[in-house]
Amino acid sequence: MIAPTERILNALRQHGHEPRKAGAGWTCRCPAHDDRTPSLSIHAGDDGRALVNCHAGCTVDAVCGAIGLRLADLFGPDPIRRNGHAPKTRRRGDGGDTTPKPERDDVHITASSTSLPDGVPDWAWAKIAHRDRSRWVIPERDASGVVIGQAIRDADGRKTFNQGGRRGLILPWPLETSAGLSADNPIFVCEGATDTAALLGLGLDAVGVPMAGACGAMLAELLAERHAVIVADADRAGRRGAMTIADALRARCQSVRTMEAPCAAKDAREAVRIGADRTAFLTLARGTQSLTSTPAPIDGAPVIVRLSEVQPEPVAWLWPGRFALGKLTLIAGDPGLGKSFLTLDIAARVSRGREWPDAPGVATTPGGVVLLSAEDAIADTIRPRLDAAGADVARIVALEAVSSVGDNGRESARTFDLSRDLPALEAAIGSVDGCRLVVIDPVTAYLGGVDSHKNAEIRGLLAPLGAIAERHRVAVVAVTHLNKSGGGPAIYRAMGSLAFAAAARAAWAVSKDKDDPRRRLFLPIKNNIAPDTGGLAYRIEPRAEVGGVDGCPVVAWEPGPVNVSADDALASDRDEGGGRTERDDAAGWLADLLAHGPRAARDVVRDASDAGYSIATVRRAKAAIGVVSRKPAFGGPWEWTLPAPPRAQDAQPPKMLTEDAHTPPSEHLGEKHAGFDGNPPKMLNGEGVSALGDGERLGNTATNAGDEWGEL
Repeated sequence: MIAPTERILNALRQHGHEPRKAGAGWTCRCPAHDDRTPSLSIHAGDDGRALVNCHAGCTVDAVCGAIGLRLADLFGPDPIRRNGHAPKTRRRGDGGDTTPKPERDDVHITASSTSLPDGVPDWAWAKIAHRDRSRWVIPERDASGVVIGQAIRDADGRKTFNQGGRRGLILPWPLETSAGLSADNPIFVCEGATDTAALLGLGLDAVGVPMAGACGAMLAELLAERHAVIVADADRAGRRGAMTIADALRARCQSVRTMEAPCAAKDAREAVRIGADRTAFLTLARGTQSLTSTPAPIDGAPVIVRLSEVQPEPVAWLWPGRFALGKLTLIAGDPGLGKSFLTLDIAARVSRGREWPDAPGVATTPGGVVLLSAEDAIADTIRPRLDAAGADVARIVALEAVSSVGDNGRESARTFDLSRDLPALEAAIGSVDGCRLVVIDPVTAYLGGVDSHKNAEIRGLLAPLGAIAERHRVAVVAVTHLNKSGGGPAIYRAMGSLAFAAAARAAWAVSKDKDDPRRRLFLPIKNNIAPDTGGLAYRIEPRAEVGGVDGCPVVAWEPGPVNVSADDALASDRDEGGGRTERDDAAGWLADLLAHGPRAARDVVRDASDAGYSIATVRRAKAAIGVVSRKPAFGGPWEWTLPAPPRAQDAQPPKMLTEDAHTPPSEHLGEKHAGFDGNPPKMLNGEGVSALGDGERLGNTATNAGDEWGEL
């Protein structure tokens, strides 16, 4: 049978921890709390049981539960009943008595078994402990004096705890009513029974906690309206535990002070043993400044900033008038227009401190760059483009993934998630000297489980990102695609929720020049923190044409401004859409919205309005792609959902009803459509979906597609 000690060591290893040998036992990081330095000790008891103690205060129950063990797993077979029978007794006349003889031989009271720790007088020890045969029993109490657990000190000094109880306070009961009522004669709080008894032996009022940082709430209740001085052990765990207790006491006590023992001793008992007396402790305590009392935090309390205390400061710019430091900027455009080329050109300029396209000859401050790119490979795409753009790649890092450690201790990598991995982004920013730019391309690839069409969720996601930009004084540039809407202002064209454009302090559109297909326009959609600086134009040219080698394309900027508005440019893109209608665009938007699952009809109406679609247009789009209306629960809201995939043998290609009979189907359908591969209709090439007629259906699945809006 496996020994209890081996059982707990194996369980720790299985959960990713590595116990290390330390003297007669082992030490390990505690699995029950965020342990940065090993605070868990494991020893084998004389009776074979495993003795487990977390010096940070975790209970044995918590430690066992964290590694899948029960308290019973810490014990071996009962040594007294190892064969199932009570120990034999000697009969009268054979030279012995009739008292059963336990197999353990430490139960006999000897002089050594009743000896006390150095520096502790017997009368002081008797205030907090009583003898039980060969061992000392130390009751541990709650704030009302009820014994809730027992600590055991064996003859050899080994300490254990009664597993059936809870950890509590160590003190003579009842507590003196005058204890701690004066700041000059406070009540001392120390760690462990021997330290407590040592201070009691000096005639001081003292209360002990079982381990560093433990029982803070219980102690605060006991010492309410009294003056407390916490005597910290002179080590990292002791100091940290003292501050934990101080935090618990500050709201309840008259004053709270922390100190270490006199004579540079490691703890109170050692100080007494080497000669510290009552005066030494009181003098040190009286010379220690009281910690400032802080009220307990209140959930929902307002966080107020008095503007008279705010020092005004100007907006700091990465690219003057366009990209601000400490702010979020959005770039939106259709696929294939060179948005990634554009952001890498900006990154290269930042890394070298090169001039901006609209300010020739004006050098800037070089800085670091963090790239998140979900669509381009680092080795064959990003690095060659940066080299072609003349970047100092030593200043640029790519945040490729986030490491994840499983319960088995094995490390793996997962995709960065804005909803949970912002600490990793901050670490990446800190890894490059003088970071000034973070590029997220595209931002929709890093949303995790957040619905890109829900304003509240997107705002909740982007607000912490904006806080990181402000805290580190970096410009965060998020790239996104355009939605399929063909009408309305450009600010409604960013993919997903309007919150993307609303949260950004500046937003820019990338569009084709309708008169020159190779020319790209970089145009302002909004700018909340600077006057309109106008747009710029650029081309993607082979590097050799601009003085380079290897033929890797680069961004070639035009020197003059562009006066076309983003609204007009994006409207022109729609006009060149090959006969597409607003219903086609709305159909693509609706298919994308419902691809994540059913949505309440009211939410669809709201999101459609945010995206710039009228109710009538969305009704026609709903019918065109066969969206199903359903009411899952009696009295519940109506939902819209995509039709169930038809069986393969019943699937028929949908009819194409377009304004231009010669328009190739691929321009309307994209690469996939419901009915061909069993997937819900989804846009894959950004060019729209089938413009099905109002009476057309996909199979027989859209029986409710023509319901009136009264279902809302």
